[in-house]
Amino acid sequence: MKKIGLTLGGGGARGIAHIEFLKILDKNNIVPSVISGTSIGALIGAFYAAGFSANEISALIDEIDLNNMQKKRDAFAPQKMSEIGKEIAEFVSDKFSEIKEFYCKIDEIKKMIDFSFLNFSSFLKGKGVEKYLQENLPVQTFEDLEIPLKIVATDFWSGEKIVFDSGDLVPAIRASISIPAIFEPYIFQDRVLVDGGISDNLPFELIKDLCDFLIAIDVSGSRSILPDLQIPNMFDSVISSFEIMQSKMIEKNMQNSAPNIYVKPNLVDIGILDFHKVNEIMEDIQSDLQKFDKQMKPLKI
Repeated sequence: MKKIGLTLGGGGARGIAHIEFLKILDKNNIVPSVISGTSIGALIGAFYAAGFSANEISALIDEIDLNNMQKKRDAFAPQKMSEIGKEIAEFVSDKFSEIKEFYCKIDEIKKMIDFSFLNFSSFLKGKGVEKYLQENLPVQTFEDLEIPLKIVATDFWSGEKIVFDSGDLVPAIRASISIPAIFEPYIFQDRVLVDGGISDNLPFELIKDLCDFLIAIDVSGSRSILPDLQIPNMFDSVISSFEIMQSKMIEKNMQNSAPNIYVKPNLVDIGILDFHKVNEIMEDIQSDLQKFDKQMKPLKI
Protein backbone atom coordinates (compact mmCIF):
# COMPACT_ATOMS: atom_id res chain seq x y z
CA MET A 1 0.00 0.00 0.00
CA LYS A 2 1.35 3.41 -0.98
CA LYS A 3 2.17 5.90 1.72
CA ILE A 4 0.32 9.08 0.77
CA GLY A 5 1.74 12.46 1.69
CA LEU A 6 -0.50 15.54 1.81
CA THR A 7 0.57 19.19 1.79
CA LEU A 8 -1.91 21.98 2.50
CA GLY A 9 -0.70 25.44 1.52
CA GLY A 10 -1.41 28.84 3.01
CA GLY A 11 -3.89 31.31 1.60
CA GLY A 12 -6.12 32.73 4.30
CA ALA A 13 -9.79 32.50 3.37
CA ARG A 14 -8.93 30.53 0.24
CA GLY A 15 -7.92 27.72 2.58
CA ILE A 16 -11.62 26.95 2.98
CA ALA A 17 -11.13 25.08 -0.30
CA HIS A 18 -8.83 22.61 1.48
CA ILE A 19 -11.81 21.17 3.31
CA GLU A 20 -13.58 20.30 0.06
CA PHE A 21 -10.54 18.40 -1.21
CA LEU A 22 -10.29 16.58 2.12
CA LYS A 23 -13.91 15.50 1.65
CA ILE A 24 -12.86 13.77 -1.56
CA LEU A 25 -10.06 11.95 0.27
CA ASP A 26 -12.60 10.82 2.87
CA LYS A 27 -15.04 9.75 0.16
CA ASN A 28 -12.36 7.55 -1.41
CA ASN A 29 -11.11 6.20 1.94
CA ILE A 30 -7.69 7.70 1.34
CA VAL A 31 -5.85 8.35 4.60
CA PRO A 32 -2.56 10.27 4.37
CA SER A 33 0.46 8.78 6.10
CA VAL A 34 1.96 12.23 6.71
CA ILE A 35 0.77 15.83 6.39
CA SER A 36 2.55 19.18 6.11
CA GLY A 37 0.94 22.59 6.22
CA THR A 38 1.44 26.32 6.35
CA SER A 39 -0.83 28.97 7.86
CA ILE A 40 -4.50 28.05 7.21
CA GLY A 41 -3.19 24.76 5.82
CA ALA A 42 -1.47 24.10 9.15
CA LEU A 43 -4.65 24.82 11.07
CA ILE A 44 -6.87 22.60 8.94
CA GLY A 45 -4.14 19.98 8.69
CA ALA A 46 -3.88 19.80 12.47
CA PHE A 47 -7.56 19.00 12.91
CA TYR A 48 -7.40 16.44 10.11
CA ALA A 49 -4.29 14.83 11.59
CA ALA A 50 -6.06 14.73 14.95
CA GLY A 51 -8.78 12.50 13.50
CA PHE A 52 -11.46 14.97 12.43
CA SER A 53 -13.27 14.18 9.18
CA ALA A 54 -13.53 16.92 6.56
CA ASN A 55 -17.23 17.34 7.36
CA GLU A 56 -16.45 17.74 11.05
CA ILE A 57 -13.82 20.39 10.29
CA SER A 58 -16.28 22.25 8.09
CA ALA A 59 -18.90 22.29 10.83
CA LEU A 60 -16.35 23.31 13.45
CA ILE A 61 -15.07 26.30 11.49
CA ASP A 62 -18.56 27.48 10.60
CA GLU A 63 -19.54 27.55 14.27
CA ILE A 64 -16.61 29.67 15.45
CA ASP A 65 -17.87 32.61 17.52
CA LEU A 66 -15.29 35.33 17.24
CA ASN A 67 -16.95 37.39 19.97
CA ASN A 68 -14.97 35.29 22.43
CA MET A 69 -11.67 35.90 20.69
CA GLN A 70 -9.61 38.70 22.19
CA LYS A 71 -8.83 41.49 19.73
CA LYS A 72 -6.22 44.17 19.89
CA ARG A 73 -8.76 46.65 18.58
CA ASP A 74 -12.50 46.62 19.29
CA ALA A 75 -13.67 48.51 16.20
CA PHE A 76 -15.36 45.37 14.91
CA ALA A 77 -16.96 42.29 16.48
CA PRO A 78 -17.89 39.70 13.84
CA GLN A 79 -20.02 36.74 14.89
CA LYS A 80 -18.84 34.07 12.47
CA MET A 81 -15.63 33.06 10.72
CA SER A 82 -17.28 33.95 7.41
CA GLU A 83 -17.52 37.59 8.54
CA ILE A 84 -14.02 38.26 9.86
CA GLY A 85 -12.40 39.08 6.53
CA LYS A 86 -15.13 41.50 5.53
CA GLU A 87 -15.00 43.30 8.87
CA ILE A 88 -11.21 43.66 8.92
CA ALA A 89 -11.08 44.77 5.29
CA GLU A 90 -13.77 47.39 5.86
CA PHE A 91 -12.08 48.63 9.02
CA VAL A 92 -8.68 48.96 7.33
CA SER A 93 -10.17 50.62 4.26
CA ASP A 94 -12.13 53.13 6.33
CA LYS A 95 -9.17 54.05 8.49
CA PHE A 96 -6.79 54.52 5.55
CA SER A 97 -9.41 56.64 3.77
CA GLU A 98 -9.66 58.89 6.81
CA ILE A 99 -5.88 59.13 7.04
CA LYS A 100 -5.52 59.96 3.35
CA GLU A 101 -8.18 62.69 3.50
CA PHE A 102 -6.62 64.23 6.59
CA TYR A 103 -3.12 63.99 5.14
CA CYS A 104 -4.01 65.65 1.85
CA LYS A 105 -6.05 68.51 3.31
CA ILE A 106 -3.55 69.90 5.78
CA ASP A 107 -0.33 70.96 4.08
CA GLU A 108 1.66 71.73 7.22
CA ILE A 109 0.87 68.37 8.79
CA LYS A 110 1.57 66.79 5.42
CA LYS A 111 5.15 68.05 5.67
CA MET A 112 5.69 66.60 9.13
CA ILE A 113 3.68 63.40 9.29
CA ASP A 114 5.55 60.12 8.94
CA PHE A 115 2.74 57.67 9.74
CA SER A 116 4.59 56.63 12.91
CA PHE A 117 1.23 56.47 14.67
CA LEU A 118 0.74 53.14 12.91
CA ASN A 119 2.97 51.52 15.50
CA PHE A 120 0.62 48.82 16.74
CA SER A 121 1.87 45.40 15.67
CA SER A 122 -1.35 43.91 14.31
CA PHE A 123 -5.13 44.10 14.18
CA LEU A 124 -5.65 40.84 16.08
CA LYS A 125 -3.78 39.66 19.16
CA GLY A 126 -4.43 35.99 18.49
CA LYS A 127 -5.03 35.01 22.11
CA GLY A 128 -8.58 33.98 21.28
CA VAL A 129 -7.34 31.70 18.52
CA GLU A 130 -4.99 29.98 20.96
CA LYS A 131 -7.82 29.51 23.45
CA TYR A 132 -10.11 28.12 20.76
CA LEU A 133 -7.49 25.62 19.59
CA GLN A 134 -6.77 24.49 23.14
CA GLU A 135 -10.47 23.91 23.76
CA ASN A 136 -11.32 22.18 20.47
CA LEU A 137 -8.28 20.14 19.47
CA PRO A 138 -8.63 16.70 21.07
CA VAL A 139 -4.85 16.46 21.48
CA GLN A 140 -2.26 18.98 22.61
CA THR A 141 0.99 17.55 21.22
CA PHE A 142 2.28 16.40 17.84
CA GLU A 143 3.05 13.01 19.35
CA ASP A 144 -0.63 12.41 20.10
CA LEU A 145 -1.84 13.06 16.54
CA GLU A 146 -3.22 10.15 14.53
CA ILE A 147 -1.24 11.27 11.46
CA PRO A 148 2.31 12.71 11.64
CA LEU A 149 2.26 16.45 10.93
CA LYS A 150 4.83 19.11 10.06
CA ILE A 151 3.97 22.80 10.44
CA VAL A 152 5.94 25.74 9.05
CA ALA A 153 6.47 29.17 10.62
CA THR A 154 9.10 31.84 9.92
CA ASP A 155 11.63 33.50 12.21
CA PHE A 156 10.95 37.22 11.76
CA TRP A 157 14.51 38.36 12.41
CA SER A 158 16.50 35.71 10.55
CA GLY A 159 13.98 34.74 7.87
CA GLU A 160 14.68 31.10 8.74
CA LYS A 161 12.04 28.49 8.03
CA ILE A 162 11.01 26.93 11.34
CA VAL A 163 9.54 23.43 11.18
CA PHE A 164 7.44 22.09 14.04
CA ASP A 165 6.86 18.34 14.27
CA SER A 166 7.10 17.60 17.98
CA GLY A 167 6.04 19.09 21.28
CA ASP A 168 3.08 21.39 21.85
CA LEU A 169 0.72 21.71 18.89
CA VAL A 170 -1.10 24.98 19.57
CA PRO A 171 2.00 27.24 19.60
CA ALA A 172 3.04 25.81 16.23
CA ILE A 173 -0.35 26.54 14.66
CA ARG A 174 -0.53 30.00 16.23
CA ALA A 175 2.91 30.87 14.88
CA SER A 176 2.16 29.54 11.41
CA ILE A 177 -1.01 31.64 10.99
CA SER A 178 0.63 34.93 12.02
CA ILE A 179 -0.12 36.83 8.82
CA PRO A 180 1.86 40.10 9.01
CA ALA A 181 -0.24 43.04 10.27
CA ILE A 182 -3.28 40.78 10.80
CA PHE A 183 -2.13 38.52 13.64
CA GLU A 184 0.49 39.63 16.13
CA PRO A 185 3.85 37.82 15.74
CA TYR A 186 4.16 34.92 18.16
CA ILE A 187 7.04 34.70 20.61
CA PHE A 188 8.07 31.11 21.26
CA GLN A 189 11.36 29.64 22.51
CA ASP A 190 13.18 32.99 22.23
CA ARG A 191 12.06 33.55 18.64
CA VAL A 192 9.68 36.06 17.10
CA LEU A 193 7.65 33.94 14.69
CA VAL A 194 5.43 35.02 11.80
CA ASP A 195 3.41 33.34 9.07
CA GLY A 196 4.97 30.24 7.55
CA GLY A 197 4.00 31.46 4.09
CA ILE A 198 6.87 33.94 4.18
CA SER A 199 9.43 31.13 4.02
CA ASP A 200 7.47 28.20 2.51
CA ASN A 201 3.82 28.55 1.58
CA LEU A 202 3.51 25.03 0.15
CA PRO A 203 5.94 22.86 2.16
CA PHE A 204 5.73 19.61 0.19
CA GLU A 205 9.50 19.15 0.17
CA LEU A 206 9.37 18.55 3.94
CA ILE A 207 7.58 15.23 3.46
CA LYS A 208 8.61 14.05 -0.01
CA ASP A 209 11.01 11.48 1.47
CA LEU A 210 8.40 10.25 3.96
CA CYS A 211 5.87 9.03 1.41
CA ASP A 212 5.53 7.15 -1.88
CA PHE A 213 2.96 9.47 -3.43
CA LEU A 214 2.70 13.18 -2.72
CA ILE A 215 -0.34 15.43 -3.10
CA ALA A 216 0.03 19.21 -2.74
CA ILE A 217 -2.90 21.63 -2.69
CA ASP A 218 -1.93 25.23 -3.45
CA VAL A 219 -4.57 27.82 -2.55
CA SER A 220 -2.47 30.88 -3.36
CA GLY A 221 -5.06 31.95 -5.94
CA SER A 222 -4.75 34.71 -8.53
CA ARG A 223 -6.04 38.20 -9.24
CA SER A 224 -7.62 39.96 -12.19
CA ILE A 225 -5.80 42.98 -13.58
CA LEU A 226 -7.54 46.16 -12.46
CA PRO A 227 -9.02 48.23 -15.32
CA ASP A 228 -7.30 51.41 -16.52
CA LEU A 229 -4.15 50.63 -14.54
CA GLN A 230 -6.02 51.40 -11.34
CA ILE A 231 -3.68 51.81 -8.37
CA PRO A 232 -4.47 49.37 -5.53
CA ASN A 233 -4.98 50.68 -2.02
CA MET A 234 -2.27 50.38 0.61
CA PHE A 235 -3.63 47.22 2.18
CA ASP A 236 -4.00 45.44 -1.19
CA SER A 237 -0.50 46.54 -2.20
CA VAL A 238 1.08 44.98 0.88
CA ILE A 239 -0.92 41.75 0.82
CA SER A 240 -0.66 41.26 -2.95
CA SER A 241 3.10 41.81 -2.88
CA PHE A 242 3.30 39.19 -0.14
CA GLU A 243 1.29 36.77 -2.30
CA ILE A 244 3.39 37.42 -5.42
CA MET A 245 6.48 36.50 -3.44
CA GLN A 246 4.82 33.29 -2.27
CA SER A 247 3.80 32.28 -5.80
CA LYS A 248 7.32 32.80 -7.15
CA MET A 249 8.72 30.72 -4.30
CA ILE A 250 6.32 27.88 -5.07
CA GLU A 251 7.23 28.01 -8.77
CA LYS A 252 10.90 27.68 -7.89
CA ASN A 253 10.28 24.74 -5.55
CA MET A 254 8.18 23.02 -8.20
CA GLN A 255 11.10 23.18 -10.62
CA ASN A 256 13.34 21.43 -8.11
CA SER A 257 10.98 18.62 -7.13
CA ALA A 258 7.29 18.55 -8.04
CA PRO A 259 4.70 16.50 -6.11
CA ASN A 260 2.93 13.63 -7.88
CA ILE A 261 -0.33 15.57 -7.88
CA TYR A 262 -0.28 19.35 -7.74
CA VAL A 263 -3.63 21.08 -7.37
CA LYS A 264 -4.09 24.83 -7.72
CA PRO A 265 -7.82 25.56 -7.54
CA ASN A 266 -9.27 28.31 -9.70
CA LEU A 267 -9.52 30.92 -6.95
CA VAL A 268 -9.64 34.31 -8.66
CA ASP A 269 -10.02 37.59 -6.76
CA ILE A 270 -10.48 35.87 -3.40
CA GLY A 271 -8.43 37.76 -0.82
CA ILE A 272 -6.87 36.24 2.27
CA LEU A 273 -9.54 37.91 4.42
CA ASP A 274 -12.52 37.11 2.21
CA PHE A 275 -14.09 34.55 4.52
CA HIS A 276 -17.46 36.02 3.58
CA LYS A 277 -17.01 34.71 0.01
CA VAL A 278 -17.57 31.07 0.90
CA ASN A 279 -20.18 30.60 -1.83
CA GLU A 280 -17.87 32.07 -4.47
CA ILE A 281 -15.05 29.79 -3.36
CA MET A 282 -17.31 26.74 -3.62
CA GLU A 283 -18.43 27.74 -7.11
CA ASP A 284 -14.91 28.48 -8.33
CA ILE A 285 -13.45 25.10 -7.37
CA GLN A 286 -16.13 22.72 -8.66
CA SER A 287 -14.22 21.69 -11.80
CA ASP A 288 -11.03 21.28 -9.75
CA LEU A 289 -12.86 19.02 -7.30
CA GLN A 290 -14.21 16.84 -10.10
CA LYS A 291 -10.74 16.46 -11.59
CA PHE A 292 -9.26 15.68 -8.18
CA ASP A 293 -11.90 13.03 -7.54
CA LYS A 294 -10.89 11.26 -10.76
CA GLN A 295 -7.22 11.48 -9.81
CA MET A 296 -7.96 9.83 -6.46
CA LYS A 297 -9.74 6.78 -7.92
CA PRO A 298 -6.51 4.80 -8.56
CA LEU A 299 -5.45 5.45 -4.96
CA LYS A 300 -8.77 4.39 -3.49
CA ILE A 301 -8.54 1.67 -0.85
